[in-house]
Amino acid sequence: MPDTGYCTLEDLRRALREADLPGDVEGDQQIAVDSITAQTEWLEKTLKRHWYAPTGADILDEATAIDIPTSPKERDDEEDIPTASAFVVDEDGPTPKTSQGTYAKIKLARRDAESVSALHVRQGDGTFEDWAASADYDEGSWPPSGEDYYLRVNNGGWSRLYVDTENLLKEDEDDEYVLESFANAVYLVWEYGHKGIPQTVRRAVAFRAASDFVEEAAIQIPNNVEVYNVESLAEQFERKAEELLEVYQ
Repeated sequence: MPDTGYCTLEDLRRALREADLPGDVEGDQQIAVDSITAQTEWLEKTLKRHWYAPTGADILDEATAIDIPTSPKERDDEEDIPTASAFVVDEDGPTPKTSQGTYAKIKLARRDAESVSALHVRQGDGTFEDWAASADYDEGSWPPSGEDYYLRVNNGGWSRLYVDTENLLKEDEDDEYVLESFANAVYLVWEYGHKGIPQTVRRAVAFRAASDFVEEAAIQIPNNVEVYNVESLAEQFERKAEELLEVYQ
């Protein structure tokens, strides 16, 4: 099975040619593939993002040895309910508790959250109830209008899950929760990803892969004289990648 990456071998060739190198990766194709997949994994974990190509995207036609992602990724995480930060969110900003209830904001581990398929919330007896599968709970969207939970993704892709903690209040006592501890009180299964792989991401991965490639492969210039300034070439590629990725920080 091909290795997964956010750029193709052609992207890597183009990056090498920009540095006046021949861009011939066929002789060391496995090194090239390994470089692309390693830098793709680095990028996803560093920026906490996943990109995928929609059906018909040009990058899919160009890819050969690299497996381009074509769907969101799924995670399952345990999260605390941060009750100290519970507040109602509306278009005017945070306000005290109202009839809408109090929303606790949970910061998710990846950007670009797309959907929640399971939301298990611990009950007073220690069991978990899946709000996503129950007809007793409603999923909403931003801005909230009284639903029990909703996702919000800001312009930078940062993702938050808002949970209405009023559902966890005791019925016979005011403002007292049924849970003694809110640590690991939520277990959720969710998908995340950005539809479309921007050219900046493709080029950044290609430049970082080129940095690896010139260090690992036997890079030669057309007159068959081996390139000696490999270190400076690698630094040049890394600097170009950093400049492209600044917009995603």
